[in-house]
Amino acid sequence: MTALPSARLYRRIAILFLVLTAAMLAVVLYLATVRADIRIETLEEEVQTEFFVSVQSEPQANTDVPGEIVSETVERSNVFEVNGEGEEIPAKAHGIVTLHNESATDQPLVEKTRLLSESGVLFRIVEAVTGPSGGTVQVEARADEPGAQGEIEPTRFLIPGLNAAKQQVIYATSEQAMVGGTERRAIVTEAMLDEAHIALLKEIEIGVDVQWRAGLSQALDGVLILQETLEKRTDTDPGSEVGSFTVTTIVKNTGVYFDRARLLRIAEAKLQEHVPEGHVLREARLEDMAVTIDAADVSSKTARLHVSVGGTAVLKATSQVLDRENLMGLSVGDAELYLESQPTIQNASIELSPFWVRRIPRLRDHIYIEIVDGAQD
Repeated sequence: MTALPSARLYRRIAILFLVLTAAMLAVVLYLATVRADIRIETLEEEVQTEFFVSVQSEPQANTDVPGEIVSETVERSNVFEVNGEGEEIPAKAHGIVTLHNESATDQPLVEKTRLLSESGVLFRIVEAVTGPSGGTVQVEARADEPGAQGEIEPTRFLIPGLNAAKQQVIYATSEQAMVGGTERRAIVTEAMLDEAHIALLKEIEIGVDVQWRAGLSQALDGVLILQETLEKRTDTDPGSEVGSFTVTTIVKNTGVYFDRARLLRIAEAKLQEHVPEGHVLREARLEDMAVTIDAADVSSKTARLHVSVGGTAVLKATSQVLDRENLMGLSVGDAELYLESQPTIQNASIELSPFWVRRIPRLRDHIYIEIVDGAQD
């Protein structure tokens, strides 16, 4: 007769089963809950690039920018007031008057024809004009005598040189007050003349830009205007004491109009090419992009632009520096020391769970890396 297993043996088997089950549950629980959360604070790295780009009316390559090249030589004069301390002296007030001719025939008026205001102040026109029959014409008038008495309000003027009958139908009026009865004379400096010339160039630039844009496509919203001064002169020498002076310049203006959106896309792509390995472009400072004309040829309708643009790059999660293989099995201290030794990492903090875990798990998908911009903290 076969002996039956004892109760003690069954108990041992049961205990062993429970121990194995508990161990398996512990392993499963470990595998299910163990994790390492790594927070990386990166340092931004400057990225800079310079390149040339071709502007053409008919682009030949993807890196060409559509555009137009135009040119015009302009001569212009302007009167500038002298700034600075100086002596205030009487001057001839002046302003624009409208000559009215209600007669049946044209009325010519010679330079310096007298105009007498209703208050008795005498003015003279500065150039010869003809008042058209039944019409009007505008001309500048200056007070006959210097002084503040010439600064009169809008009024009607009779023309003393005409007979009484004609004075009734041929007369002048002003719509604004006369100004300039006094002026401050000061010493003209070389810097004043230079500043005036720069202001005149800017005025010319604005004028040709408005003129050129009227005939170009609205898609060509980028513009650079190159100015070459051919002649510069003034009616006043440095050191003279005057109230105003005239600057005249002859300048050749060359305008390069281009598709700015296309240039921005090219600039960002060029910047991407200079991002260090293992980094990603965080910001392209396109609004600060510097563009200058390197060469322009109106006859061939081409130009070459020099472009300089910068931005910032940061470490990306797939960088070799952050390869999880380099971190597996390390203690928190060793892992943080390794990460912070990298030149593009400012700080690293690691949290392990469950609380009793002391080393980073050897499971890639249980290591979680978060990258933040340390410069913003």
